[in-house]
Amino acid sequence: MTRCSVYIQSFDYGSSVRGERKKAESLNGLTVLNHALQEEFGEELSHFTIEKGVHGKPYFADSDICFNISHSGIYAAAAVSSVPVGVDVQVVRPVKDNIIAKLCRGKELEYINNSVDKSRAFIRLWALKESYIKATGDGMSFPMDEINFDITGFDGAAFGKISNRGGLYSLRYYDDFVLAVCCLSDKPDIQIDITMV
Repeated sequence: MTRCSVYIQSFDYGSSVRGERKKAESLNGLTVLNHALQEEFGEELSHFTIEKGVHGKPYFADSDICFNISHSGIYAAAAVSSVPVGVDVQVVRPVKDNIIAKLCRGKELEYINNSVDKSRAFIRLWALKESYIKATGDGMSFPMDEINFDITGFDGAAFGKISNRGGLYSLRYYDDFVLAVCCLSDKPDIQIDITMV
């Protein structure tokens, strides 16, 4: 069985100014990644060399360990796995209707329009889309409106194919944020473990 481990931590940014906060968010993402590496592999982040792929996805140049980092609001998340992985944390916030119409299609729009909280429904889908393009390494070069999830009745995790790529997609709802994880594999025997630090 393939395991994917995700760690989430909240941070207090106090009254830091925008530029300083962005740097702190990036550093905190690395802090959570270091924690994940220690917990899962007994390794320190400083033992690895991080490089970037064609579309900017970071990877370890000297290891088969796959990882991904995300941050939003006060939260930072890091995922580690033996298969390509993408993680996205999104703080729930208001979303304009024109953004929803631009980025969602078919079943997604139906799901959003039938939801009591359209912004929260969109953010769930957006987090899944982000986790997918982060796992593939395509980044924003892949048109987001071409990634379509049907999460009606979604129970938190599902194995399926998106754009002919097999994978396990997990979506977790919290009070003020959403966490999505995508592990790419043609085998459905993937276990996703999520831990709050």
